Amino acid sequence: MTSAFKRTAIIATLLLGASSTAYAADQGQIGPPLQTVKTFGDDFHLVGLAVSKTGRIFATAPSGNVRSKYSMVEVDPKSGDVKPYPDEQWNTFTDEPNGKPEWISVQALWVDKADHLWALDCSLSKLDQEKLPPKLVEFDLKTNKVIRQYGFKGVVSPKDSLNDLRIDVDHGYAYLTNIGSKGSLVVLNLKTGASRQVLVGDRSTLADPNEHLMIGKDPALRPDGSVATIHADGIAMSPDGRWLYYRPLTDHNYWRVPTAALRDAKLSEADLARKVEFLGTAEMTGGLIMGPDDTLYGGDLENATVVALKLSNGKFKSKVFVSDPGKLSWADGFAIHDGYLYIADSHLWEVAFKNNRPRSGPFAIFKVKLPDGGASGH
Repeated sequence: MTSAFKRTAIIATLLLGASSTAYAADQGQIGPPLQTVKTFGDDFHLVGLAVSKTGRIFATAPSGNVRSKYSMVEVDPKSGDVKPYPDEQWNTFTDEPNGKPEWISVQALWVDKADHLWALDCSLSKLDQEKLPPKLVEFDLKTNKVIRQYGFKGVVSPKDSLNDLRIDVDHGYAYLTNIGSKGSLVVLNLKTGASRQVLVGDRSTLADPNEHLMIGKDPALRPDGSVATIHADGIAMSPDGRWLYYRPLTDHNYWRVPTAALRDAKLSEADLARKVEFLGTAEMTGGLIMGPDDTLYGGDLENATVVALKLSNGKFKSKVFVSDPGKLSWADGFAIHDGYLYIADSHLWEVAFKNNRPRSGPFAIFKVKLPDGGASGH
């Protein structure tokens, strides 16, 4: 164990005085009821989710063990009808590029303050990424046309895997998590298109090797049989844009860093690392989103719930927000619109690992009323 992880473990012990079982949630019905927005068949392995300011719903099915019929779709909120987004051509994949736009593996979505839709195509490590590199695409939802496409040539390699994003419209930056290699954040200047990896292998982006996502009594295994270690994964930005919250998937640690520090390219890696704040330990969450009241919502992967976390004296304290046994499996992508939290249930521990659990239900988008009605937008 590195000294950084030793410090983290000591802090966690002092905070909780218990093992990871301290995070276990009551598995009964808790919180407001989940409302089903849309269910999908096995031809669309749902992961990512976004909802526009006008209520348009978008979803992704990144390629993993299987390739879904479409990589990205729009769901009609009234009829539930699905159509490929932005069109059929983008969703017709060929591993021999022909110059036409196409999705390779769309992982995450975000709708910014300007109601622009951003789609993160992480590509695939098994492909020739010189020909099929990862990309971030910005759409104008009034026209459904591309505003700009960003690449990461020379910044990320096939060993990296971009996972999620937040868009800082006020400062013109995108912040992304990288679950692969040693873990990192990627900072993208939206004006110049220049990007850089930061906090590579830092204590905050690298998953603690002594903790694991468990499936039953065993660690989750990748298809090749190795133990799944997933680095910087979940990400959220404070409503005022001052803080970026993030965490590795396969441990229980929470972190934040000032966005101003991320934008300061003159800071050394050591100086930037000193700006990172440890926020304690809580549920092992994947997807994250921060509400307008600074409540951080996350999908508790070990207990199939959604938790609400609030800072208290510099550390997160959590409570179960939604528990619906038999209905909710793996809360992944999130969006907030019109007082509701939208949830993409990806069932990942039932479809993504070698030691999968039995399927408990369909891939589904749910929504649930936020306390006091929440607030519109993201």
